[in-house]
Amino acid sequence: MATISTLLPYLYSRVDESVENGPVFWSQNEATSALMEAMCDLLLLVGRPDMIVSVPFEVQPNTPFQIVPKGVFAVTGLQGPVSEVWKVTLQDLDGAQVAGPDWEQDIGDSITTWAPLGFTKFIVHPSVAQAQTVLLTGIASPVTDMWPYGGSEAVPFHSETFQALEKYAASYLQFKAGGGDFKASMADYESYLADAKRMTALENRRDPFVFSGSVGAQIVANPTTQR
Repeated sequence: MATISTLLPYLYSRVDESVENGPVFWSQNEATSALMEAMCDLLLLVGRPDMIVSVPFEVQPNTPFQIVPKGVFAVTGLQGPVSEVWKVTLQDLDGAQVAGPDWEQDIGDSITTWAPLGFTKFIVHPSVAQAQTVLLTGIASPVTDMWPYGGSEAVPFHSETFQALEKYAASYLQFKAGGGDFKASMADYESYLADAKRMTALENRRDPFVFSGSVGAQIVANPTTQR
């Protein structure tokens, strides 16, 4: 499997950065971060590769707001001590009848529902008085290492997508250059979006099930009608 360092020379070539004596204008930390951002963005747009992970998670007591653990890109489900916890939306909670003044104040013996809240938090309802361990299922992050990235991190995409990742990263880096260079890099970004659209169409034909980062659950894409 290719690593981030595999793509670095091609990325430097796209931004006209000499690497004979090491990068000058962009540091390696900036370049590896740009490629990491590219992988995260492509995963959001295409919904693949959907690498599922399940990890024990300790629910913090007396608060409904929980922090998504590191290494999890999007939460897709919670398994409680007895059964699976029912997933709802934030709107469902806002419209629910509760025992206290609002759902944020409810405290119970066990969690009955959960709701996604962006990519860094999720909500459990009701809150629990004592710490409780559940099994959290989610989509694994493309890169699980902490910043700064060394370059040995694996790229979990097909080799056909490497050029798309390089285009996004090149546009990302050119923001630092600003002016005409950044404006010119928009062509790379538009080409990246076209590649992502094409990749999505191909993946949908192979696998109609795709996770939705906005709600943290699975949705069904348009069914395959022809080959």
